[in-house]
Amino acid sequence: MITPTRDGAAILFLRSDAHRAKQSLFEFLPADATLREIASPDRLAHGDAAMTAEEHARRERLRLSATGFASFELSSDGARVLLPIGGRFAILDRKSGNLAEVQTPNGVIDPHFSPSGKSVAYVLDHDLYVYNLSTNSSRRLTRGGTETVMHGEAEFIAQEELARTRGFWWSPDSKSILYENADQRKVERLAVVDMARPEVEPFRPYYPRAGTTNAIVTLGVISANGGKTVWLAWDRHRYPYVANVDWTKAGGISLVVFDRLQKNAALLSANPKTGATRVLVEEHDDAWVAHDASVPVWLPNGGGFLWSSERGGAPQLELRDVKGKLVRTLTSVAARYRRLHHVDAKGEMAYVTAGDEPSQDILYRVPIAGGGMYQLVQVAGGGTVAPRFGDGDALFVTVEGGMSSASSRYMARTLAPNSKPVEIPSAAARPPWTPNVEIVRVGADAMRVAVVRPHRFEKGRKYPVIDDAYGGPGHQVVIADASRYLRAQWIADRVGAIVVAIDAKGTPNRGRDWERAIWGKFGSVPLNGHVEALARLGERYGEFDMKRVGVIGWSFGGYFAARAALERSDVYKAAVAGAAPSDWQDYDTCYTERYLGMPDDGSGIYEAASLLTSASLKRPSASLLVIHGTADDNVYFSQSIKLAAALTKAGKRFEFLPLIGATHQVAKPEQSEMTWLKAADFLKERL
Repeated sequence: MITPTRDGAAILFLRSDAHRAKQSLFEFLPADATLREIASPDRLAHGDAAMTAEEHARRERLRLSATGFASFELSSDGARVLLPIGGRFAILDRKSGNLAEVQTPNGVIDPHFSPSGKSVAYVLDHDLYVYNLSTNSSRRLTRGGTETVMHGEAEFIAQEELARTRGFWWSPDSKSILYENADQRKVERLAVVDMARPEVEPFRPYYPRAGTTNAIVTLGVISANGGKTVWLAWDRHRYPYVANVDWTKAGGISLVVFDRLQKNAALLSANPKTGATRVLVEEHDDAWVAHDASVPVWLPNGGGFLWSSERGGAPQLELRDVKGKLVRTLTSVAARYRRLHHVDAKGEMAYVTAGDEPSQDILYRVPIAGGGMYQLVQVAGGGTVAPRFGDGDALFVTVEGGMSSASSRYMARTLAPNSKPVEIPSAAARPPWTPNVEIVRVGADAMRVAVVRPHRFEKGRKYPVIDDAYGGPGHQVVIADASRYLRAQWIADRVGAIVVAIDAKGTPNRGRDWERAIWGKFGSVPLNGHVEALARLGERYGEFDMKRVGVIGWSFGGYFAARAALERSDVYKAAVAGAAPSDWQDYDTCYTERYLGMPDDGSGIYEAASLLTSASLKRPSASLLVIHGTADDNVYFSQSIKLAAALTKAGKRFEFLPLIGATHQVAKPEQSEMTWLKAADFLKERL
């Protein structure tokens, strides 16, 4: 997490030491390139020791494995920093350096400054509170909150699938709060069992599986002093999913909502005094409407808002007036817009990442009045640029990666022309080598493939090939950043193999039709694409031994690997499937129904996509290692248990490695190391 201050004098960020995962808050001053730690969790009495089960679950949704401070927030004047930790929060005074833990009960979730900086709102025991920093007192705004009916918390689907982790939002004048009411009474509860301690009660999260009932989400406005809630009214039956929520001076309350199958979306404007809403923009796609979490952004000059749409065949950034009418399109189809990162204080310039090469990112400046895109930052030789803007225009940071180094660079930059960036020192351990990787294009569709050869590669020798796969929608594996291939290089060196990563149809940043090709075809489209790419690679490179091909993957990649082993043993001879969703009826509603529709629609799509169906096929299968964490609350451990049962019933041999107590991200270093050692050695033995 990186945030420049509004005045451009400093950059604040969280980081840990290279071999210690506890994060502290640091301050970097670009003017003289000084760096110092300004807040350590070790200075607080409670620290991480008081972290609740809810906070653990929240960190899992955020894919956070580090301890210490998980996030921070600057006050609007930049004088203070809010630091949540372990079910409480602390306030840092930047001028004095004083770090004080606010005296609240344990269990505080998601605290946020008011725009005035005088108060902090937070959730405790599923109700919404406001803490007055002047009087050091709390006021409870809602009552009756339980784990079944939550106030101010984002439900599982919003956090896991819609990129929305917040459940409340301050009004610009700090007088009111918009908050979510999530009714989970009809949502299915699954069990996460501690396999090593059968005497411990299972953890029972709410998890709506495909085709079952979701949480009912409503939104209401309440005074920061308490009182009656004004509930927002929209067609929740048609649009049950709330994705983006925004409350600004320029645009008031706006919501982005989706229908259950996500073929339709709408941007709504809401009146906080009456709760009435009106539609500003509607989107439709016969497969699914893409979710761009970076829009809408209302222009500070009141000249409308920025929106993105794929109606032209690829994502484009648009300017719309206050009523939602299209004024002009700001980026071309060919530019391949990715995300909006910032709009300047005058509402004249937008800053976006885009690029016609899907493996690379370029930061552009886009005049909102029209006139084309201007390249601002591009990595020499091609690479990735991830910008981090604060509330001001004086300073921003780019996280840059390229193919010439396995270490990312953090560069402090200004928007002034011809200004020189300043590199922020990194505490990361530098890898002992740079991955031996090249990105190539294969096949009639010009699929991007990253080829990682072992460091001791010998010309004229045949090598086994390992497909380091994902294959699912919304995710790329071929990125022009050498740091992305550190594990692939380690596998290549340990196994003595060539590792490839393939982006076939269904992956992003190749246009709407390319990405939507995977709808309803989880098994066939990715698998056929990878097989085609491997065949073309075998024809091009004599060192590829196409009789010794393996595959390894995690999550959707684990699903892909298992399916490859069960259905294409003519190509793949060994597979490692980690945390694989074997039966898509057991995965969550929002993700699964977006790509496969409803389970009971009679189409047979779920049966065709299921690994249980693949396991029952009367055909040979490749050697298969199944790995899964027993505490996974995203892809549940039961998914691999069902796969194991189906494989056993079909008389097919496999190996099974349960990771006791591990979640979906396998956060413990020693457990992660053991997992990948086992996976690499399994592939080496079989290939």
